[in-house]
Amino acid sequence: MEGFVQFAQNTVKTVSEILPFPISVSDEQGYIIGDTNPLRIGTIHTPSIEVIKANKVILFTEEKTIHMDNVLPGVAVPLNFENKPVGVLGIIGNPQEVESYAYLVKKYVEMMWQETLHVQIENLEAMTLESFVQYILLNEPINHEQISHYCELLHIEPNWKRTCIVIDIGDYLLKNMQDKHGHIPPERMKKTILDCIVRAFSGNQQDICAFLNTERIVFLKCTNSEEDFQKFMNDFRNCSIHLLEMFQVYKLSDVIIASGNICSSLDHVAQSYWEADSLIKFSHESMITPKIYSYFDWDILIEMLPHQLGLNMQKILVQRLKPLINDDAFSQLKHDFITYCNNNMNISKAAEDLFIHRNTLIYRLKKINNITGLDTSCFEHCTLLYFVLK
Repeated sequence: MEGFVQFAQNTVKTVSEILPFPISVSDEQGYIIGDTNPLRIGTIHTPSIEVIKANKVILFTEEKTIHMDNVLPGVAVPLNFENKPVGVLGIIGNPQEVESYAYLVKKYVEMMWQETLHVQIENLEAMTLESFVQYILLNEPINHEQISHYCELLHIEPNWKRTCIVIDIGDYLLKNMQDKHGHIPPERMKKTILDCIVRAFSGNQQDICAFLNTERIVFLKCTNSEEDFQKFMNDFRNCSIHLLEMFQVYKLSDVIIASGNICSSLDHVAQSYWEADSLIKFSHESMITPKIYSYFDWDILIEMLPHQLGLNMQKILVQRLKPLINDDAFSQLKHDFITYCNNNMNISKAAEDLFIHRNTLIYRLKKINNITGLDTSCFEHCTLLYFVLK
C-alpha cells in the first residue's frame, strides 16, 4: 500500500526503542521494508508470503530456520487493514519468549496505521477543500462544470444561499511553524483553528470552512433565506467575540473578522468575499475594537462613509475647506467640532467632554462658521463637514 514503506520504517524505529527484541516488517510481496538491522531492508523474506496467504501467526524455531535463507527464529504475524493482510510483523528471538509481545505489537502497529491513514485522508480532504475555496473566490471567470465537479466530490449543495466570513490571523501560523518550542504541529494547529471557527458560528454540514492561505480562513455560512441571514447577522458580533475568546487559549490575539453580504449561490459567493476583504482593508484605518466588521453594524457604516467619497468629490471638498485646513488652529477646531457632533450637537455636553467652558466652544464653532460659510447649528451642514473631517 502507498505510504506503507515509510510508515513501516518509522514504526520499527519507534517500537525498537521500547521492545527488547529486534523486529522487522515485510510488505505483502514478502520484501522487508523495515528492520532493526538496516542491512535486511529490501531483501526477500519468503516465510512472510506464507503468513500473508494463511493470514495467521507462524512460529519459527531455531531448528526450523537453520536451513532457511534470510529467516531468523521468532514469530511472524499478519498485519491487517480493513480485514485484509497488507504486511507481516516479525519479532526476532525465542518464539516462546517473543510470542506474547507479538500480539500486543501487532495491535499497536495496526492501530497506528489506521490512525496514520485517517490523518492522511483528513489532510487530503482539507487540501481539496482549500483548492475549491481558492477556485471559487479568486478565479474569474469560473467554470460552472468545475464547480459542479467539486461539489459532487465534496457533497456540497451549490445552489444554497451563503455569506462569506473572513478571519484574518496575520502571520500567526507562520510564527507557530517557526517556533522550535511549539507543541502543536502545523496541520493540527490548522485543524484546531478551523474547529474553533465552526463551533463559534454553529457550523453545519453544508457550511464550508477552509484556509484560503496562511493568513486567512474563510467560513461560507449556508442560510436558507433572507430571514435566516438576518438572524445570523444579528448574532454575528456575539459569535465573533466567542471565537476570539477561544483563540486566546492558543495565544492567537491579533485577529480581524469580517463578513460580506448574502449571495444566491456558490457561483456568486466571491462577491461576498470581496465585500469582507474591503472591510478588512478598512480595519487597518479604523480604531474600532475588537476588530469585528460587518455591513450590519451602523457604527462601522458611519465610519466608512467618508472613505467612500469619490476622488473628484474629495478634491472639491478639500479645496472648498482649504481656509479651514490652513488655519493655525485647525487641529483644535477639528477635534472640538467632531466632539460636538458625537454629542448630537449638544453644546453643553460637548463642552463638558472637552473640559472647556460652554462659551469657549460656541466661540470656536462660530469661528468655523466664519471661515467656511457653513452653519454648525444646521444638521445637514454638520453632516457634510463631519464626513469630510473624518
